[in-house]
Amino acid sequence: MKLYLTTEQQRRSEEFQAFAATHVAPHVAEWDSAQEIPRSAILDLGRAGYLGATLPTEYGGQDWDTVTFGLLNEALGRHDSAYTGFVTVHAMISMALLKWGTAAQRREWLPPLSRGEKIGAIALTEPAGGSDLNAMTTRFTRSGRGDELILNGEKKWISGGQAADVFLIFGKVDEKPVACLVPRESVGLEVEPIRNMLGFRAAGMAGLRFHDVPVPGANMVGKPGFAFSHVVPVAMHFGRISTACSALGLLRGCFEESTTYAATRSAGAQRIGDLGMIQSMIARMGVDLEATKLLCWSACRAKDEHRPESYTQALMAKYFSSRAAVRAAADAIQIHGAAGCHESSPVARFFRASKIMEMIEGTTQVHEHILGRGFVEEAAGRSRPDISHGSLCQRIGDRRLFDLVNLDQRLSRTAAHA
Repeated sequence: MKLYLTTEQQRRSEEFQAFAATHVAPHVAEWDSAQEIPRSAILDLGRAGYLGATLPTEYGGQDWDTVTFGLLNEALGRHDSAYTGFVTVHAMISMALLKWGTAAQRREWLPPLSRGEKIGAIALTEPAGGSDLNAMTTRFTRSGRGDELILNGEKKWISGGQAADVFLIFGKVDEKPVACLVPRESVGLEVEPIRNMLGFRAAGMAGLRFHDVPVPGANMVGKPGFAFSHVVPVAMHFGRISTACSALGLLRGCFEESTTYAATRSAGAQRIGDLGMIQSMIARMGVDLEATKLLCWSACRAKDEHRPESYTQALMAKYFSSRAAVRAAADAIQIHGAAGCHESSPVARFFRASKIMEMIEGTTQVHEHILGRGFVEEAAGRSRPDISHGSLCQRIGDRRLFDLVNLDQRLSRTAAHA
């Protein structure tokens, strides 16, 4: 992959790998067992500049391109998907604020977020409706005191919620979707830790309850009616790129752990790496690794070059990388045998985390539906000479982006009536 990276990107990649080897790898088992990442470890990300990776320098960010951001996620994901999750949610809230926040909101929140002095989280999912946006019951009502809003409702499965200092809360006001910044210390906000997850155990998952929480009107991001159509898509796009590259790191971890074990473990007088059945699993893993790299860097470059197929590339990268990670983790367990089934083994943690990859930032089934329909639409559009390829890609990309935000609600209703 060095041929596909600039000299600066390669240098950054080596820096990220060294950081992960020093600050992450020695502590992952302890964090996973305790189901918590210490605040000091999150601050390490801030001090290194990684929490502001994609933000402009005027807000204390690094202003790195998306490829470099992807390399960061891959390096961290090689060791711990939960730790990488803090980079993911920070990018989601930061880029949503950069795009749709007011000048005052950007000045107040982006510098401390980029330095790790403040930790952010995004709250979409609810206990009953999941991520079905139209079924969202969280409500902002007008208090009658100027532009102040009153927040009531509940959120669940919020990544980084245990440590977050500020939440970007999605709900409705006057039956229009809205997003508002809600500081952790707000009166009436309760944060309840969620433990014993299958994977991402140290990601600080939490549930949130809102009881007449006063929210200044100045904390609204965008305007009523824009939250689902404008704010969510920006956050989701960076979330999918981050998750795809993190899954790539997990896949690389499975490959490296499995090849090392196969080369050193013997069964009788024979290395297990010389067994055809083991070689088959490693071959599949290695090919998936190379294919995932190409998809991830293609998605990152499309974003950097503002190409109309950017959203489609991110969808494909997230879809393929998460499924490949699940396959690789299952084979890594098989290669390691009983040793891989113990909690002390890195591949056991990879196995648990890989399944989460298929669910966050849009499930595998949602991606299949959107991509499949988009490919058919693209084929139909090619038969129309009045539509240019660029405008077709833009139209299909916009449609897929809209679908990602809204499809879950249709699938949820279908499942409820099945």
